[in-house]
Amino acid sequence: MKIIIVVFSLLMSFPVFAQFQLTGKGTYTLLDGKTVPFQHGFSYIRKEGQYHFSVGKQSLTVNSVPQKYSLALILQNDDEVWVPDFVNAPLRRFEYEISGFSLKLTQEPDIKDGRGNFILHYDGGRYRFNRGPGQVNFIFNEDGIERVEIKGMFKLPNIPNQAEPE
Repeated sequence: MKIIIVVFSLLMSFPVFAQFQLTGKGTYTLLDGKTVPFQHGFSYIRKEGQYHFSVGKQSLTVNSVPQKYSLALILQNDDEVWVPDFVNAPLRRFEYEISGFSLKLTQEPDIKDGRGNFILHYDGGRYRFNRGPGQVNFIFNEDGIERVEIKGMFKLPNIPNQAEPE
């Protein structure tokens, strides 16, 4: 009986290492109007004695959970948005969901001032391009995505009773 207790105690004393595998999915619409489904997830898993962090199809060996990952949204000529992590072509719009977080990029032709007429919708907020590229920063903890932060974009005031455009 003592042996079982000792073995059980040893098993319980080993540190628990964080691992996660998050599946993200969405759609993007190209300039020609074609809508394409895609998957783009994050994982932090132990393989062959080393930890690997993966974003989409890319993977690298790391020592610990990365603090964050930045998804770049690049406005070109005020009328094209590129999201290189999703596709190597300009987009008209996208919708993306991962681990309970939802992002939507739309065009709103009624918006005339500022850079472009693209709006990023996240967590009830509306964001538009400011200077340089926009960033969607996924902040990680041991369990996966802790929060999402929007950088490089200007937060627009919320308009009561206005639905997101389709």
